[in-house]
This record gives sequence, C-alpha cells and structure tokens, in this order.
Amino acid sequence: MDTVRVNNEVGRLKRVLVHRPGPETRRFPHGEFTLAFPLRPTSSDFDLARAQDEHDALTAILRAEGAEVVELTELVGETLAFAPEAKDELLERFLANCRIEGSELTEAATRYMSEAADAEQFVTRLFNGIRYGDTDLDASDRFPLAALTDSAFDPDAFLSSPLNTAFFTRDPLSVIGGGISLNHMYWHDRNREVDLLQTVAEHHPCFADTPQWFGHDSSFHLEGGDIVNLSGHAVAIGLSSRTESLAIDRLSQGLLWGDGSSVTDVYVIEVPQSGNRLHLDACLSPIDGDTFVVDPLLAREPRVYRLRRARRRGGVRIEPCSEGLARILEAATGGGPVRLIDFGDGGGPMAFEYGNGAAGILPLAPGNLCVCAENLAANEALVDAGMTVHPVSIQEMTVGFGGPNSLCLPLVREDL
Repeated sequence: MDTVRVNNEVGRLKRVLVHRPGPETRRFPHGEFTLAFPLRPTSSDFDLARAQDEHDALTAILRAEGAEVVELTELVGETLAFAPEAKDELLERFLANCRIEGSELTEAATRYMSEAADAEQFVTRLFNGIRYGDTDLDASDRFPLAALTDSAFDPDAFLSSPLNTAFFTRDPLSVIGGGISLNHMYWHDRNREVDLLQTVAEHHPCFADTPQWFGHDSSFHLEGGDIVNLSGHAVAIGLSSRTESLAIDRLSQGLLWGDGSSVTDVYVIEVPQSGNRLHLDACLSPIDGDTFVVDPLLAREPRVYRLRRARRRGGVRIEPCSEGLARILEAATGGGPVRLIDFGDGGGPMAFEYGNGAAGILPLAPGNLCVCAENLAANEALVDAGMTVHPVSIQEMTVGFGGPNSLCLPLVREDL
C-alpha cells in the first residue's frame, strides 16, 4: 500500500491519521481555562473523558469500515526511535515556534526536554507543554534578586503551551495525489503541530521520497481544511480567512509544475465567511463520485478561478470561471453530470446545523459517510438522497468548528 495517496475525497478510506485528546487538554495555568483555550470564549472547561469517548466512537467507525487508524503521537515516536538524530532538529524548530527567545530560556527548555527517558516521553513532553516549574528557571539560587523582589518566574505558567488543538489533524498537513503539503498555520502556536509532521515526513522510512508541494517555511498562511481533492488531475483550494492568495500561488506552482504531480487544474474558490465555517471543506464536501454537499452561501454566487500551467516554465495562467458551480465540478471530475445537495437556506434547524459541521462530512467510501450526530435534518436529507450515514457526536472536541472530516487526515484513499 502507498504511504500517502489521495486523489479524491470519497474513495474508500484505507489509512487515516488522528490524535486522541490527552492530558495536554487539561493543562491550564492556575486552572484558568481561557488562557489555554483562547479560541473557545464561550466555554469554561474541556471534558477530557467525554472528548476521548467521542474520539473512540469515531475511530471505532473508521476501523469497522476497514481503515487503518494511525495515532499521531505514536507516529512521531516511531520516527524519533528510527532516527534519533531528528530529535535535536525537531526541538530547535519546535522551541522557535514557541517564541522562546534568549539563551537562558532556550537552554532551560532544552535541558528539560533532553532529560526525557525515551522517545515516548519526549513526545509526551512536547504535547503537554513546558511549565517554568518544570525547569530550573524558578530556582531561587539561580535568580536570587528576582526571588527576593517577587519578580521570579511563575512556576505554573507555560514556557511552551500544550498542544491542545492537535486532534484537528486535517489542518497542519495535506495529502494531494502522491505528495504532501506541509502547511503554514494561521494561528502561530499551531505551527508546532506542523513541526511534528515535518519531522515525520523527513525522517520516517515510510515517507521516504514523498514529494512536498508546499513547504512549512513559507511566509504565507495555508490550512488543510481549504484543500479538497476533486480528482487525480484537479484540486480545489479555498481562499479564506485562514488561507491567503500568496500561499495558493506557491502551492499551485508546486502542484502544476512539481515532479510527480498529476494535477493539471487548480480551482480556487472564495469561501464565504459565516460563523464557524472557516474553511472550504465546511462549505463543499464531495460525498459520492458525482455528488457534492454545498453550502447555499457558496452555491448562490460562487467566485471561482481556474489555474493552469502557463507557457513559461513555472508560470501559472489564471482564468475566472463564469459558469455555475455544477459545471465547474463536472469539468474538474471528468465531465459527467454532478448532483449538488444543499440542506436549505439556513433557516429553522439548519441555522444550527450549518454552523455545526453539516457540510463537514467524512466519506468512508462513495456514498458511505461519517456525519455529526446532532445534525438531524441534514442527516435525514443525506439518507433521502441514497447515502449511508454513520452519526457520531464530536461536540466536546469541535464545539461546531468542523465535522468529522476536521478530525481525520486521510493518508490513503482508493481511486475512483
């Protein structure tokens, strides 16, 4: 089996990367939740037991449908055990993305990490974060004047914050065809998740010779939720609040001209920003070979551009697409007719469901879908359209920011 190959979003899911929420989600400075989860302003706690039950239910569905489930922490641990020399390289990148500045802080964090007994504990420490109290920085004999004047480091504060959003595995890395994109996240702290995956991509033997279409060292933001594989030759990329045009330019150049890429057409779709729908995959979901779920905000007035090779090597030609979304998707998927499904105009129960990942669907195979259990109206419409649905509750993990697809990174899918 290929290590990575995803030419579409609906072929049978063969291998998928996930992360089960762990103790990192319960590490709050002084018990202050909002300091650890600033993106959850309406929440006051994270119920780890409930989140783990949700995640276990999700992965049980994946396994029952024949997918191999790969845990992120285990994959990183395997990489470091195979290539111990990668540990220092990872730590240097990771601490730089913690914005740890100066020799004293960097050396203290490095010493703490170097004391890890093995690769497993090293990875656990990266995920759980580094408190000042974990290091020798708060020792009174190191900074006696600071201790005397009550200006010493707070032992409960974090030098490196926990990776408490790492269960959203779709965003940091994307598989496009037989290659990958190491993305540059909108929120700076999440770039540490990309650091982990970059180490895997560069040192795990299963990823040897995997081409990279976009590098994590880019200056521009790109997130995996804005990448939707339409076919072996076409990919859609969302122009959104999380993914900027400059990044799409760079990724398109890599896809259209990169060695080993089969992509000939990149469709850039402007993502209408509304509530929790931040990425393209929250507005457009392929669910069968010829069927898509489309948010009415996107379907109403789509703004789409097609990017193809220019005559000059490395150049890209851009054409606005004036036809409707159905015609665009027909061309992208091979020319046959496509069916667009929407769940209404957003009134009534759909006002909640659109904001609760109604279009954030994870296909397990063509027409065989993992969906949010709470989206009753949307799920009924999918069944009426001939789809098989596997409802799962993920409210504690996502609080509406995405559906099951946001918690899974497909590594291998069957071709259609």
